[in-house]
Amino acid sequence: MKQFKNYWSRNQTNPYLCGMEELIQLRHLLHAHPELSEHEALTNKILNEWVKQTHPDRLIEHIGGYGLAAIYKGAKPGKRILIRGDIDALHITEPNPLPYRSQNDGVSHKCGHDGHSTILCGLAQWLGEQRPDRGEVVLLFQPAEETGQGAKAILEDPLFQDIKPDMAYGLHNLPGFPKGEIRFKQGCFAAASFGLKLCFEGRTAHASQPETGKSPSELMAVLIHQLEKKREQLKEVKPLTTFVITHAVLGEETFGVAPGHAEIWLTLRSFDDHNLELMADQILNLCKARAKDNLFDFSFSEHESFAATNSDENCVKTIETAAKNLELPYGTLDEPFRWSEDFGRFGSVCPIGFFGLGSGIDQPALHDAQYDFPDDILETGMTMFWEIIRLELEG
Repeated sequence: MKQFKNYWSRNQTNPYLCGMEELIQLRHLLHAHPELSEHEALTNKILNEWVKQTHPDRLIEHIGGYGLAAIYKGAKPGKRILIRGDIDALHITEPNPLPYRSQNDGVSHKCGHDGHSTILCGLAQWLGEQRPDRGEVVLLFQPAEETGQGAKAILEDPLFQDIKPDMAYGLHNLPGFPKGEIRFKQGCFAAASFGLKLCFEGRTAHASQPETGKSPSELMAVLIHQLEKKREQLKEVKPLTTFVITHAVLGEETFGVAPGHAEIWLTLRSFDDHNLELMADQILNLCKARAKDNLFDFSFSEHESFAATNSDENCVKTIETAAKNLELPYGTLDEPFRWSEDFGRFGSVCPIGFFGLGSGIDQPALHDAQYDFPDDILETGMTMFWEIIRLELEG
């Protein structure tokens, strides 16, 4: 395989090989039409039309919902490497007066998934011109990353067996790091997390006769206090293991009914999957005991579950070698990121490697309403993946 570093002159023998300007236009098109998790129909269509022109050996147009997988096969048998990019947006109103600002009210690309998927589209162009000598490359455009449901849906889709890889790689842009700088870490790169909804059922009553019902208001107040004390105690637990109360509900929005229902919502987070489950068990045992003591029915449910993103040692070495070969600035992280990344689930089926791509020291943070993916790091992401593919399939 060629090293496509700085390879952007148009090849007249391949009318589908585009330049950076076209890729930037594609990124802006995706940015202007963001879609929430599990609703990425137009995004799928745009990506589908783009990737089709590169003539993959196979195109799976709907995997795990609105996912898209393009397969490029080498002349000789070999390993199958999966490169993943996420495609969904966030429920955030965009204030930026960009010429390509979001046209979908209340929804915008404030995590850079428009840039991540454009990087894969650039790779598709390169693979359309030149297949690997051996093995296969799967470019996976994954939906529903923000809710933690996309990777799960893909892994559970029977079509996944047609693309099940020997190894998988992904990236995320990193505000606060110099543009084009590569960051990686063996083991945990991003935390495991999930939402926990705690529900307590008593009995409603007329607001004039609250004594005839059973209000969970006092139980809720006591539990919130106890949970906050528990959170303070967890500051001593290493690696990082913690939670935050994100929402609480007591009764209905009315003045005429004494409440009979309460909810407490938590987000649990840890750099270690085992510690996460242990913390969840402790919280649930506390809530069950308090509900039983006070004669309330108790139930719970889990939401938006993310596994820890644990990079394989050999995959990290490949990422580091790729950065060296491309003469890019790089380094290891001192500790994992506290945010979660749906890519971690692929670690249950194969070794995975995940790296960060610096998007600017002064870049607004991920999920900030002012954020916009910088176009000038697209090519760096593409060349990193290209070199990783070359190292894995030719090594």
